[in-house]
Amino acid sequence: MKHIVPNKNSAFLVLGFAVFLSPVKLIAGDSLKYKMLSLDSAIAMGLQHSRQVQYSTARVNESKSSLKDINSRIYPDLDVFAGYSRLSDVPTQYFHFPGSSEPIPSTTLFPVILNNYTLGASLNESVFNGFQWKYAVQNMQFAEKSTEFSLESQKSNVSIGIIMEYVNLFKLERAHDVLLENLKLIKAHVDEVSDFVGHGIATQNDLLRTQLQLSNAQLTEMDIKNQIATVNYNLDIMLGLPENKQIGVDSNSILDNKSVQPLPYYLQNYTQNRNDLKAADMQQKAAESNINETRSGLYPRVTIGADYNYQRPNPRVVPPLDQFQPTWDIGLKISYSLTGLYTNKNKADISRAKLAEAKAQYDDLSDNAKMDINKDYLQYKESLEKISVSQKSLAQAMENYKLVKSKYDNHIALLTDLLDADNFLLNAKINLISSKADATLAYYSMLKAAGIFTTK
Repeated sequence: MKHIVPNKNSAFLVLGFAVFLSPVKLIAGDSLKYKMLSLDSAIAMGLQHSRQVQYSTARVNESKSSLKDINSRIYPDLDVFAGYSRLSDVPTQYFHFPGSSEPIPSTTLFPVILNNYTLGASLNESVFNGFQWKYAVQNMQFAEKSTEFSLESQKSNVSIGIIMEYVNLFKLERAHDVLLENLKLIKAHVDEVSDFVGHGIATQNDLLRTQLQLSNAQLTEMDIKNQIATVNYNLDIMLGLPENKQIGVDSNSILDNKSVQPLPYYLQNYTQNRNDLKAADMQQKAAESNINETRSGLYPRVTIGADYNYQRPNPRVVPPLDQFQPTWDIGLKISYSLTGLYTNKNKADISRAKLAEAKAQYDDLSDNAKMDINKDYLQYKESLEKISVSQKSLAQAMENYKLVKSKYDNHIALLTDLLDADNFLLNAKINLISSKADATLAYYSMLKAAGIFTTK
């Protein structure tokens, strides 16, 4: 709240909402355009619309395509080619041979064929490359798995974000309903005190007190309406709905009973359940495979190749003839990179550094996961206790209000007592709503931290 509260009675009202209206963002819209949504439906819509999920899905598709590309490299390289060349003419040379009276032109043995045609095919295959292809495929398989786990982790993040907004919208709307009821009650107090002032049984100061309480309540109501509008708008964007769509919250999605296991249950298998940890584990394995791939540069390379040429004229045929003639060749090549002895050392150092980085990232995620599980579990248990206390507090506040109201009606209680009782009742109602909503948030946060929150 940003308004200055001049008295004790108003302070109770503002304090309750100051605690309650902590970082919340949700929606509101045109009252004629209303959509009732369950929590599961909101999550499904949000996942379908989420830009983060779309981005992660694209990364998965990219990784799958990259894996297919590497797998395709196992096949030999087969090329076919065709060509044509027009050669420039050359002057004819004459040779004199012993015993021959006439010079012999060079074209007799080497005819000038100006049009050259080439058709052919080439086949090359790596027989041994130091297991580079094997580890490259293995590396990409781990990377592809990592993106899949990252996608599922992103879906959980998006779902929790939607749940938070959805629950906050429920909290705000229910608090607004309570506040509207309280406004009616305060207005009745103002009318009543105004009537008392007219009959001389209440002072003008009493009337000002009730009017001030009404003004403060109206300001709070305006503030909470703006909060609802903001949250509703944000949720519309998250779910891909029109920006003026008013969302109706299903209370059963929030207030239904939820079963919870003891804390060790969630701490035992979180490493096997959390997708972000699975993704980090795949990144570790990819880094290990990358080290092996780097070491492959220390081995020699063995390749075989074959060529088939169908040329006119074929230069391998002597004398050349102006006709297509086939020839072929096959060969084996063994090579070893001497510079690789130096460069691979640097590459190996980089690969080992990346592995250490991946391990540190995994350990950090694991530690944070354990802390999140413990924190969210304790918050959920605390929220359940707060619900119980809030229910008792509400019953006490209602009984207190009845007693004070009865005394005030019989002129044996002061107006300030009645206003205090009214504020106690309002705060008790809001605290109960907040406790139930906070318990739902803590529950889903705990499931996400333990990696057992499932998206539909």
